[in-house]
Amino acid sequence: MAPVVTKVVEPVTVGEGPHWHSEDNALYFVSVIDHTINKYEPDTGKHVKAEFEKTANFILPIEGKRNHFLVTQGRKVVEIEWFADGKPPKILRTVTEVDHEHPTNALNDGKADPLGRLFTGSITGSFDPNSEKNGSLFRIDSDGTTTKLASDIICSNGLAFDLKEKAFYFIDSIPRTIQRYDYDVATGDISNPRSAFSFLEHGLEGYPDGMTIDTDGNLWVAVFGGSSVIKVDPRNNTLLETVPIGVPQVTSATFGGPNLDILYVTTACIDLGGMPDPPSGATYAVTGLNARGHPNLKVRLY
Repeated sequence: MAPVVTKVVEPVTVGEGPHWHSEDNALYFVSVIDHTINKYEPDTGKHVKAEFEKTANFILPIEGKRNHFLVTQGRKVVEIEWFADGKPPKILRTVTEVDHEHPTNALNDGKADPLGRLFTGSITGSFDPNSEKNGSLFRIDSDGTTTKLASDIICSNGLAFDLKEKAFYFIDSIPRTIQRYDYDVATGDISNPRSAFSFLEHGLEGYPDGMTIDTDGNLWVAVFGGSSVIKVDPRNNTLLETVPIGVPQVTSATFGGPNLDILYVTTACIDLGGMPDPPSGATYAVTGLNARGHPNLKVRLY
């Protein structure tokens, strides 16, 4: 049976950072250029959004704090309270601010690791291969302590953790390569970076963007400019499957639903020498993949 791709949320400008909240039975995501955070409830089809003054590039729930989330605001990570009731969110505090030496940078994708530490990376503000490598990858611990884990990055994007393989996977979109690091779950440290999958080696068009991991250890990678999500085995640099999405600017993906077997996919609608056709920017649900994801993790924050 071929995968079934269904549009579930009307288009936004740049859908990003999907996070499945099992307790709410809802998908949270952001729209970057629209400066919105969003909540979609599959059972009712309800879609609620709220605007920020600055762009949020991810939204992650905080463990033990109902209706509290971490979002980005430029180079800052801030804690907000949001009830998804049509009212604007309330910014409670700044947890950390990074890249003081590069004020035009911004934080992009972010995920909680298995112990609730936040991993997030910065971008230089351009999708240009000639951009300076001013971005970095950070770990933010539960007390707000911020550690730079890697540098010389242009466009930080997808992140995934594999406890069985003791691996952390990370995308810098511009080199078009998924990096594997050795990962110590006890300390949150990473080391020994090397290529796990190369778009160039496989002759793939487009750029790797956001990604998630399934219970078999395979990565599902959004291909911006490639109209697809690809399934990759990062242990042996193998392309296993290509799932056409039908719009060119595919941005990220996560597993959700009661059984964590629905792949929710966000997309964008940006003028890059011509506007993509509708319904670019929509969010999609992909079923029939014969794969399941792990529960999306919350951030632990004191």
